[in-house]
Amino acid sequence: MAGPIFVPENAPFSPEQRAWLNDFFAQQLSGGAAPVAAGPVVPVTILWGSQTGNAEGCAKQLAKSLKSPQFETQVRDLADYEIAQLSQEKHILLITSTYGDGEPPDNASDFVETLLSDSAPKMEGVKFSVLALGDSEYPDFCETGKQIDRRFGELGGERIYDRVDCDVDYDEPFDVWKAGIIEVLGAGAATAELADAPAGDEPYGKKNPFPAEILNNYDLNKEGAFKATHHIEFSLEGSGLEYEAGDALGVLPVNPESVVDELLEALPFNTGRAVPLPGGGEAPLKEALMNNYEIRSLNKKLLIEWQSRSGSPFLRSLVEADDKEAFDDFFWGRELIDLATDYPADFQDGEEFVSILKKLQPRLYSISSSPKAHPGEVHLTVAKVEYDSHGRSRGGVCSTFLSDRCEGVQPGVFVHVNKAFRPPENGDVPMIMVGPGTGIAPFRAFLEEREARGAKGKNWLFFGNPYRATDYLYEEELVAKQESGVLNKLSLAFSRDQKEKLYVQQLMVQEGAELWSWLEQGGYFFVCGDASRMAKDVDAALHQIIQEHGSKSEDEAIDYVKQLKKDKRYGRDVY
Repeated sequence: MAGPIFVPENAPFSPEQRAWLNDFFAQQLSGGAAPVAAGPVVPVTILWGSQTGNAEGCAKQLAKSLKSPQFETQVRDLADYEIAQLSQEKHILLITSTYGDGEPPDNASDFVETLLSDSAPKMEGVKFSVLALGDSEYPDFCETGKQIDRRFGELGGERIYDRVDCDVDYDEPFDVWKAGIIEVLGAGAATAELADAPAGDEPYGKKNPFPAEILNNYDLNKEGAFKATHHIEFSLEGSGLEYEAGDALGVLPVNPESVVDELLEALPFNTGRAVPLPGGGEAPLKEALMNNYEIRSLNKKLLIEWQSRSGSPFLRSLVEADDKEAFDDFFWGRELIDLATDYPADFQDGEEFVSILKKLQPRLYSISSSPKAHPGEVHLTVAKVEYDSHGRSRGGVCSTFLSDRCEGVQPGVFVHVNKAFRPPENGDVPMIMVGPGTGIAPFRAFLEEREARGAKGKNWLFFGNPYRATDYLYEEELVAKQESGVLNKLSLAFSRDQKEKLYVQQLMVQEGAELWSWLEQGGYFFVCGDASRMAKDVDAALHQIIQEHGSKSEDEAIDYVKQLKKDKRYGRDVY
């Protein structure tokens, strides 16, 4: 007589998986031991490369899903993984993000460099699969994952499941990849999948953002500034959300009603009907466009879909040419409203229209407060993005929402953990922070955290902005921290206050001898801000300082910086 059935036949598992699961749940109900999967234990190594914590989180979720007597699973940070070990592995599941101009995350840079070199180990007999995280708004989408996947194959590895490339909203493709991996590897892995279902009300987080009251919102720039930078304080009371200095806050923006209204007027169908929402359910088209769909930027996939419904010869030639530079030139400074008004397209209804749109994504901002200094609150430092292009005034989706349109609103927020960017646990070591513009945000949090802990280590901040008179963010706070002894050294670079522009990386070089001394005392070095320009210039300045004041060759300086990263003494929060 067959045993009880807990897993139905139409569940997404093989017959062997269903049999194992049914035995497992039967044993659990009877108080017996869980069944032991037949056959030898399968070793699985999960490797991750992560800049902000997403890939690391996926790696740990995958390990939990593979928790079974059948598997011997280990999760490894690529920064700590000896690449020579590749040839000895049986199964490698690698998860990595890409940032900047198609670059690997910091903890994966050495691994990728060696992997792409002639000294990379052979991988005959090694089975692998790659999950790549990225953002399709950037030209080198998922480039690091693509490089690793291709190179593993070139080195003789056996691809057991095709690479999956994830956009910003990665949960669903990650689940598909994870389910595929579980199916390929075998039965017992699926137990945690069923056990992971949340019981009762879902806690606040990315999938269930907390509606946060805004306690304070003001411009940090002085009168006469050519830009606005807002300090925004949110209440987390009753949310259950916790964060640490170095984490980021996800904020769900709302598209401007005026832009949505203009777009609705330009559409060639009845816009009064409800449309499907990305996560299920439906809503009126106007509400959906304001809260659920991306309408402020263009991408290649969207343009191809639009062109197929438009009679524009120009769009047709652009799509058929498939020229990356031409696409980039066209996309810059244009939004969905530009397509709707300048290149009308024929859509049957609202459902077909929203089917070509991407989900409106939360925006991540470096948190600028320490929970020890501001219990029950979280603070952000947000630069308002405004510019004109193609005869229209434009603005950042979330920055203008928080600056101009959030009064009386409780934006949905969640905490994005970034364990790779934390002030030193040892309060006695020096800390060097380079944060021009809104890059100062996490360092305000770091200083508050060190002060609250009573840390004795020296603190040095490099800060820069265009003009001291209008753009000295948190001036009063920084002066007070200098006077109290929390901030031991403050180096300021106001680029346009003199004839020759001055930037933080130049100040670093000017004060290189002292900076080298702090490093040799065990100091930690942190950078926050623009990845493509500032962070690269700061990194180059750091290498120069190590060469000049550490009396090292170029190769020795490179090795010194690599060791700083390996020791977690070089942290970057770049975007």
